[in-house]
Amino acid sequence: MKPVWIIAKNTYREIIRDRIIYALFVFAIIMVGAALALGQLSFSEQARISANFGMAAIHISAIIIAIFVGSSLVSKEIDKKTILSILTRPLSRLQFLLGKSLGLILIILTVIVGLSFIQAFVFWGLKVPITPAFFVSIYGILLESLVLLGIALMFSTFSSSFLVVSFTIGIFLIGHWVENLNFLAKKSSSELFSIFAKLSVYGFPNLEKFNWRDVVLYNDDLRLDEIVMSTLYGLGWWILFLFLTMMFFRKKDFA
Repeated sequence: MKPVWIIAKNTYREIIRDRIIYALFVFAIIMVGAALALGQLSFSEQARISANFGMAAIHISAIIIAIFVGSSLVSKEIDKKTILSILTRPLSRLQFLLGKSLGLILIILTVIVGLSFIQAFVFWGLKVPITPAFFVSIYGILLESLVLLGIALMFSTFSSSFLVVSFTIGIFLIGHWVENLNFLAKKSSSELFSIFAKLSVYGFPNLEKFNWRDVVLYNDDLRLDEIVMSTLYGLGWWILFLFLTMMFFRKKDFA
């Protein structure tokens, strides 16, 4: 595990210097500020709008990092030929992928934690209680980011960064529409649409399983078994994408 951790630390240090991280923090602070400005109608509306904007800012920031940074995480090393010197060391390709993934996961976790502190400070200022539901919704964002990172890594082994971003965003949108597609397929008379909807249900990750932001907004209850099953669901998809990434990466010639 030592080589994996070394790769992870170097990846973390390299990405944390990127200006995109600071830009995301500024973007999130602006969104929270806009929420406070728009929520002057009443105390209840201010709390609800602030929570909605704040959670959206955390979600969007994590997704942007997972997709846009993840799309170039491996391809950048290949383009610069630095991967040749890395793989000449006693390091397997799986360890390299795990290290790069772990480094970016730590970046996503850093951003999520930082923005969560900002959102918690806003809640404290508005005298809104911070319940366990807040941390559960943050955890859901982390799980979704993990799945999207796996998708971006897989595509990055055989596509350009532009195509990786396009493919991953497409799967992100489908992943949030899977349940709606399934519902519409039952109402539709089109056989072709029904087949597409069924393929989407089984062929794409259902990202709505990690969408627990409404729990914060409406103080809904979330069962522990649902959290556990969603965790296993997310880890299962991530492991699958990591396995596929490894298969494509093993066949790639860097000479």
